[in-house]
Order: sequence, then structure tokens, then C-alpha cells
Amino acid sequence: MTKESGRSGRWKRPGERLNGLRRRLREPSPGAPAPAGALDPPASGRIVQRGTLTLHGWATFPSGPVSSVEIWLGEELLGRARTGVPRPDVNRALGLPSSEVPGFELTANLGGWPGADGRAELRALATSVAGERLELGPVPVRVVPPAAFSTSELPAARAHTPYPGQGSGLRTLIFTHQLDLGGAQLYLIDLLRELLRIGAVNPTVLASKDGHLRAEIEALGVPVHVSGSPPTESLSAHLGRVEELAAWAADREFELVFVNTATTLAIPGVELAARLDLPAVWAIHESFDPAELWQDVDPAIRRRAEAQLAAVAQPLFVATATQRLFEPVCGRGRGLTIPYGLDLRPIDSCRLGFDRDRARREAGIPLDAEVVLCVGSVEPRKGQLPLAQAFDSLAARHPRAWLVFVGGRDDAYSDALAEFAASSHAAERIEIVPMTPEVQPWFGLSDLVVCASDVESMPRTVLEAMAWEVPVLATGVFGLPELIEHGESGWLCAPRDLAALTAALGRALDSAPQERRRIGRAGRELVERRHSLEDYGHRVAELLERTAGDHGSHRAVDAAAR
Repeated sequence: MTKESGRSGRWKRPGERLNGLRRRLREPSPGAPAPAGALDPPASGRIVQRGTLTLHGWATFPSGPVSSVEIWLGEELLGRARTGVPRPDVNRALGLPSSEVPGFELTANLGGWPGADGRAELRALATSVAGERLELGPVPVRVVPPAAFSTSELPAARAHTPYPGQGSGLRTLIFTHQLDLGGAQLYLIDLLRELLRIGAVNPTVLASKDGHLRAEIEALGVPVHVSGSPPTESLSAHLGRVEELAAWAADREFELVFVNTATTLAIPGVELAARLDLPAVWAIHESFDPAELWQDVDPAIRRRAEAQLAAVAQPLFVATATQRLFEPVCGRGRGLTIPYGLDLRPIDSCRLGFDRDRARREAGIPLDAEVVLCVGSVEPRKGQLPLAQAFDSLAARHPRAWLVFVGGRDDAYSDALAEFAASSHAAERIEIVPMTPEVQPWFGLSDLVVCASDVESMPRTVLEAMAWEVPVLATGVFGLPELIEHGESGWLCAPRDLAALTAALGRALDSAPQERRRIGRAGRELVERRHSLEDYGHRVAELLERTAGDHGSHRAVDAAAR
């Protein structure tokens, strides 16, 4: 299953760094009993600018996998690192099996780091599942101020005067990142259906990338245009793309722009709104610090995106914790949180007469198995490798338990997950299913759904599991504690902590059937009460109408003043 020859490069470190790694280890022999590890120097070298900093490292313990890693700069904790990161360079250097995943990584924003500019030291503390501790570092660095920001980089607006057109609802340009499978994409389709049903919008969709869901949107009678991935390597190329989009949109007489996601693929959408002098509602699903979210784009483009976030008419969030995360940039009190709405009709249609035994037979899963399900694209932030490690350590105690991942992709992380699964004690009871739109039957045949992510806002898959009355175990990150009351509508555990995840999974598997049914019913009641798509659609429709109206009033006042 491994395609390491084509992908291992993304995890490699420069040769000299690997040589340094060997020197620090004093060339340990494979299977050495002592814990070992290293905190790599930053990719930027010893000079660290106040901004986004991504750190990598690795650690191994003879007693078992790493449970957690804390990284410090000076006397301040930067955060807990993501573990279960593939490091084939380390595996080769130490003679470790490819199924072992010793790496860790952390991206932190140093904008609020309270230390003084100048010399400082990076350190890490790794802890094993058995409680062993290993200090890594120090790595000396020099902290310097961030690059200066020029107000000349702010976007310029162009006059645009809409006129009453044909069709019902606001003439709305919906700018989205991509049209493949994903939570934010499915959210957009549900929202479009509801807004069209109540006549709130007359939409056109503009996407940076095409995908499977385009046909579904066009089936609603909504025109779709694909602009291609935006250039992120230079400001001039970025501005050129915005000019092209402005020329395309100029005679279409839009009244409002709705931007879906805060990914780099969506940045041109808010730039376009400003260029056309249109109000914008920016739906932000991502619970990443903006500096981290846009760290890979040209710094000048990133600063423009931050300026747009501070100026956009209405930032819209799905969780209060996510709104608080963005407030240092968009401003306190400017954002609005409206929890997701879920369309229960297709789920209830699937549940009606659902044959659980037949679904299990078709999936090759024993009828008496206890199925633990994890749904979502297989990627590091969703924590599938730590979940597989936790399951492996519990498998002997729960011989009827099966672990199913739905969301496998053709990439290095999915390969690493498959390699670990194949080498685990419960290899025959771990399944990895490729990403598919046909996910509902998997909820129906499952006994427990686990969300092991270290970054999530309010994942759709958790809402869907609750709608199926399947109990959920989730990490307590961002919007998940707002959704789940521990022990009542689900279970919560600490993120980026393998020992905590293992203990929580063990407790969930040990729980009595009546407790699972009680939690499943509570989850369903919560979704019906708090996450109705009809209510969500009406609240968003009111927001769009108010935003467009406020903008029109402001322009009338400005025109009168002139």
C-alpha cells in the first residue's frame, strides 16, 4: 500500500539536519532501550520573526508511542504539538519499522508571545503513554519584530450601482473555495437549497476549484463558474486575478457577496467584493489563527486578507470559540455566530427501514461487532493515526470492536495510517474506506462515532452521527464543547493527548448499551432543537438582507454628502 518513493520527500529534512540528528543521538543502534528524539530547528533558521512559526520534531519511547508533546519558547508554553506525524527520515536513520510514526508538529502564532525580542530557546517535553518524559532541545533562536505593513497595500474600491433585475431574492455572488467533497462544501449546498426554497437569493456560484458537487448545485438551477486556483506566490499575480474576476462580475449587477471559508482559495472573494464596492458576508468555518491559516501565501497577500477581515461587512462563524479566535483581527463584537443547520430529511429517509445487518454484511463486518467509526478526510489534523494507536492498545480487551475510517485519500498520511493498521495487533479489525459521498449507511451500521481532531469548529459528521442517534466521543476543541455536553449528549476528551484518547475510548467501549442509547437520543434531540436547517436558513437570509440594506443606506448617505 505504501508509495513512499513518490511521497516521502514531503517529510524529508535536509541531509545536514539528518546528520545533526545522528550526531545528537550518538548513532544509537536500532532497538536501543533509551528514549530518543529531537526538536528540529525552525525552517527559517535561527532567526524567528514574530508571526507564524511551524516546528517539527520526533520522539520514541521503548514503552510505547508518544502521548503528548509540549513546546516552549523561553518560559512560555507555545502549545501542545500534533503527534502521529510520519517521519520516514527518522525511521530510516534508526531502523524503525515504517508503521511507527514518531513525528510531531506545531504551528504557533508568536504575535502575542510576551517575551522580549532577542535571544531565546525552544524546548519540547515529550511524554509517553506510560508516563516517561523526554526533554528535547534547547534550540537557540533570535526573535525579531514582524515585517512592517504599508497602508498602500490595502485594496481600492470601485463604484458599482446595482439596478432592480429579474428573479427573486438578492442577486448574490457566492464565492467558494472548491466543489469537491467536504464539510464546508456540503454546508453550502444545504444552505443554497434552503435559501432558494424561501426565495432569499438569486445566486451565482464562483469557485476556485471544480469538483463532484458542481452537478448538484447546477441541478438546483444555480449557474456555476470555475475561476481556477488563485495565485498566492506574488501580490501582482493575485491583484491580476482579482482584476479578471472584477471584469467578469462588473455587468452582472450583484447586490451582495457571500464568501464560503477563509482558506487561501477564498481570499479573492473578499477582495472582489471590495473592488466592486459590494457588502460581503464571510462564512468562516476554520478554527485556525489567521496567521497560521494564511502562512503559505505571499506576506503582502496575507496582510491584505487580514485588512479585509477587519473591514468586511459581516464575519459569520459557526462556533463562539472560533469567533473569539478571529476577533483580534476582525474586531471584538463584529462577528456573528450562528451554529450550523443540518437537513434531517435525507438522513431520516435513509434511516427509515435501514437494514443494519445487511449493511454490515455488504461491508464485510461481523453482525455482532462493536463498530467504532471515524468519518472525514484522512489528514493529520483529524487525528486518525492517534485513534488507530488508541484502538490498537485496547483491541485485546475488546475482541468484538472494529475500527472503520471513512475518508482515505491517495497521499502519504493515508499510506502511513494503512501501514500502521496492517502492523497492529488488530490488523484484521481496522478498515480504511476511500472518501465517498455515500457515508450515511456507515453511520447506520456503527455503534460509536469518534472525532479525534485537534482542530475542528463544528464538524458536520458529528451532527450527522447525532441525527442517527449514534453516541459520539470527540476531542474538546473549539465548537465541540459547545455542541456536546460531556456525559449527556456525548463524551469529550483532551486533544493531542494519546493517553486521554485511549482512556476515553476505553470508557466508551465499556459503557452499557442503555447508556449509549440515552446519549444517542440526547444527541438527536439536540440536533432537532438547535441545528434545524430551516431555522439556520431563515437567520442567514435575514443577515443577508440586513447587510445589503445597511450598505445601500450608507451609500445613499455618502452620495448625499457629496
